[in-house]
Amino acid sequence: MTSYQLDFAKHSTTSDIPKLQIIWDCIPLQLGRENKRFLFSVLRKSARAREYEGAIQWLCDAGLIYKSYQITTAKYPLKGYIDRNAFKIFLLDVGLLGAMANIPAEIIVEGNRLFDEYKGGFVENYVAQQLKTLKQIDLFYWKSSGKKAEVDFLCEFDNLICPLEVKSGINPKSKSLRSFDLQFNPQALSRTTLLNLKHDGKTCNYPLYSISLFPELFKHNL
Repeated sequence: MTSYQLDFAKHSTTSDIPKLQIIWDCIPLQLGRENKRFLFSVLRKSARAREYEGAIQWLCDAGLIYKSYQITTAKYPLKGYIDRNAFKIFLLDVGLLGAMANIPAEIIVEGNRLFDEYKGGFVENYVAQQLKTLKQIDLFYWKSSGKKAEVDFLCEFDNLICPLEVKSGINPKSKSLRSFDLQFNPQALSRTTLLNLKHDGKTCNYPLYSISLFPELFKHNL
């Protein structure tokens, strides 16, 4: 962690160093919130987007963070419908996230209840890491216009838009995925949980451990 922080001073401008450090330190806090949308007010009360946009872009260009943009409609191409002012930020590596949040390995492995509240953000970061680093997939998430439903990831494969819901446990129920289906009627719905590979109507559940094979499995199960 110290090596990453020293790189801020080595490769960025002097004026950006404090901003980079504030954003970097704040990522575990942002992901721990129920609404994981990045809020500048969490950095400091009077923070404004224009003050930190350059620092966020520096971290993106350096490959240290990934941005996932919010969209409210599922049309191809997704990049044409993003809200540039609404996004989530994920860390490049879930192991670093655990270290930054001071989460002992035993808590993760043993399923300790102290980890339960943070588990959703942790698992979502894991899936973002797999999609981005292994498959070079751009990250988007869907939020309904009424803000009551949210699907964690929207992925584009062969001109198809696939919604992917992420669950940290074994409960496969998802009102948000059903809401997306009713509004956009995609060819298939996808979910990743601790359950095994399973079909349930047009919904397919993928085990978390195999999410790196998601595009191939998705095409196979259409």
